[in-house]
This record gives sequence, structure tokens and C-alpha cells, in this order.
Amino acid sequence: MNIDADPKSHQAIIKSAATIISYYEENQVSLRNAMKILPTSLEPITPEAYSQVHALVFETVRHQNVLNRIIHLNFQRFLSNKIPNKLHNLLRVVTYLLKLSSDVENDHLLEISRAITLNSIDDPNLTRLLGNYFETLRNWDLSSIIETINDPEEKIAVQFFHPTWLVRDWINYYGLETTKKILKSNNLIKPVYLRLNLMNHDKLEIIEQLEDEEVKIEQDQHLFDVVKVISWKIPVPRLPSFTKGFYYIQDKGSALISHILDPQNGEVVLDACAAPGGKTIHIAMLQQDSGTIIALDNHFRRLTELVSKIKTFKLKSISPILYDLRLGLNFQLKFDKILVDAPCSGSGTFASRPDAKWRVDRHQTKWLSQLQYSLLSNASTVLRKTPTSSLVYATCSLHPIENESVVNQFLENHPNFVLHPQKIFIGTPSPEFPLAQRLFPHLNQTEGFSIFKLGWKSN
Repeated sequence: MNIDADPKSHQAIIKSAATIISYYEENQVSLRNAMKILPTSLEPITPEAYSQVHALVFETVRHQNVLNRIIHLNFQRFLSNKIPNKLHNLLRVVTYLLKLSSDVENDHLLEISRAITLNSIDDPNLTRLLGNYFETLRNWDLSSIIETINDPEEKIAVQFFHPTWLVRDWINYYGLETTKKILKSNNLIKPVYLRLNLMNHDKLEIIEQLEDEEVKIEQDQHLFDVVKVISWKIPVPRLPSFTKGFYYIQDKGSALISHILDPQNGEVVLDACAAPGGKTIHIAMLQQDSGTIIALDNHFRRLTELVSKIKTFKLKSISPILYDLRLGLNFQLKFDKILVDAPCSGSGTFASRPDAKWRVDRHQTKWLSQLQYSLLSNASTVLRKTPTSSLVYATCSLHPIENESVVNQFLENHPNFVLHPQKIFIGTPSPEFPLAQRLFPHLNQTEGFSIFKLGWKSN
């Protein structure tokens, strides 16, 4: 990434990035939500500088495990007490810039980084250690860090900036070469996709509007209502076409799930884990707002995001309900189609949400699988018993514990259900369930998704 050469702007960018990362850690929010503090809590910066802060925040967190090792090996090990959090994040940010960013290291960048860091403390001992840190930092690079590691799987985890436990699990399931491809792809920027609002606008009208706004797009070959953004002059969220609801920014893999559910006009649909509502809105549009959609979620703030989307797109068929599906369902109403887009580890979204990979461990992933089974099992009790009824279980996780293991357990305990073929199949078949598909970042240019379509066993 490129940092403004002006020292004052440079300092503002680095300080802002470190503050946002500290806020994200201390308040246990996502990086996306932490970024929202920037306009109100920090000194004013230009839109260009805002983009630089955003990139610096996300790339620093993406490389967190390596940065922690560098800081520990060269600085933190000399401290008797834990390094203060704000200083730690300042060191992470400047260390990323100096050692891992695409910028060529130079004395100007080093001196500004040193000045910002030293001016942030008033402890003489820390000042001395920091001075030594910046001197020794010149001699370190990623290969020298990797050379200090004996465990081969941990080496891979550090090389590709992922948690070691997850690398071990993926190598065990996918094999070494496929795992490396997934890890490498998670460090690359994925394409931006737009799902067009074809219910309220003609496709040609939307395309012409985007052309007027100097956005170059490419029609997706699999989904009629999805286009890939090739280039833009102004970021898409700042365009008039976005604010007017001409389209919705949604990953192609995410949009695929609603197409697999295949809701028909007039059908009754349950979106069991609906918020923040991208798929809910898509389902309504595929039905031309002619059906009945019950949208459940137990997260109030995220459900308010769905309510806002309903108003933006002027939809009448969606009824959002704050409800915890773990309590079971006692509905007299039965549903033609049910979507369980379950909460998960998000291991398929590490490219766009690098903070997600540091939030979970193997124990939490196993807990999530138990939650997912509970949600799937409870939702299945209200599926209408017809040949065309279907229950789609999907996650944005690539971990089999949250996917194949959950579906295996469900089928064992619900012998009247089987896997059904999927209308559009663009991913890779699951080794355990050939009718299910998985989208891989390195193969499909999307985030990672696992999709299973279940239905009643025919007599």
C-alpha cells in the first residue's frame, strides 16, 4: 500500500490505524464497525487518507501473527510487564509498513515511524528499548521469522498469515497443496460483485447508470442478476446508483445460495438466520415480492439493518421477527422453502474480514457446529411435506466440522431427509456429499461457501 509522503498526513494515518485496531480489540467489534469511529473520534483526514487508513488497518490485522512474532522477538521479550495495548498496536502498524507492505523501505518512513512511536510514551526504559527495536528491525524479514520455526505446519501458518490450528485441520481434510492455495487466496483482494435490483429496475437501465458513473462491469455467466465490477472511478458505495437501490453489493457465492433455494412466486419462506438481510432481500426479489417471508434473527442491531434494507427496497413480503431459533419453533404455519444460513466461524471470508481468523479457535468451532445442528434441526420441523419443499443449509465456512459433520448428524437423526440436487452447481462437490457444493476462493473468485440442499425422502 502507498502512504502519503507528507509527514503530517503520514502520522495521522498511522495514529488513526493504531487507534482503530485498539478500539476493535478492546470493544470486541468487527473491523468494519471499528472503522466507523474514524470520522467522529479522530482528527479529520481526506477521503484519500481514509482509504489508506482502511487498507492499513485491514492489512495490519491480516498479518497479525507475524507482526506479533517480530515484536516479541525484538522488543517484547525484554519487558517484565505486558506491553500496553495501544503501544502494541502502534508497533504492529509501523512494523507492517516497514517490513511487510509493498512499499520499498526507506529512511523517511523509518524515521517518521520511530518518531510517532517514541512520542507516544514517556517511560525512559521503553524509549531505550524502542530505539533498539527500530535498529534491529532493519535486519528482519519474513523468511528470517520462518527460519526460527521447527513445526512444518506452523511454518505454513506463519508464511500465509493464518492460525496454526486451522492450517492443521485443513491440511488433514484438504491436503497440503489445496490448503496452501486456500491460504494464499485468502490474502488476495476478491472481486466486487453487484446483485442487480431487477424487481424495480430494468437491467439495461442499471447498466447505463453504471456506465454514466464510469463503472465497468461484466455479466456473471452463472447468475443472471449478478455482475462483477472490473473498475471504477469512485468507490461503489458513494455512487448515486447505490444510494438509489439500483443494486446491492453482495458476493457471488452469497447470491448463489438464494438461487439454490429457488423461491417461487407465492411461496411461504422461512429465513431462519436472516440478519443483516442480504439474502432475505434477494429471496423477496426472486419472488417479485409476491410471497410470504418470515425472517428470524436473535441479534437486534443486525435485525434493524434488515428493517432498513426492507425500507430501501420498498418490500412488503418480509416480516422480520426478533427470535432465538435455539428455543425451537411452534409455528402452525408450514414453509415451502427454508434457508438456514447459519452463524459460523467465517473461515471462507478471511480475505475481506481478516479479523475473523483470529476470533475463533478449534474449541469455538466445535461449539458453533453444535449451535448449527440445533438451528438446522429446529428449522426442519416446519418444512411443508411436499416433493418441491426444500431446506438449504449454508455457511461461509470451509471447515468440515461446521458443514459435513453437521449434515451427517442431521441425516442420522432425521432419516426422512436426504440431500437433493442443486439447481445451479458451480463449485466443487463435497467428498462426503456429491450433491452438495463448496465454493473456494482460489477456484471460484468468491468468498468460501458450503451449500447443502435437503428435502423429504420420496416414498
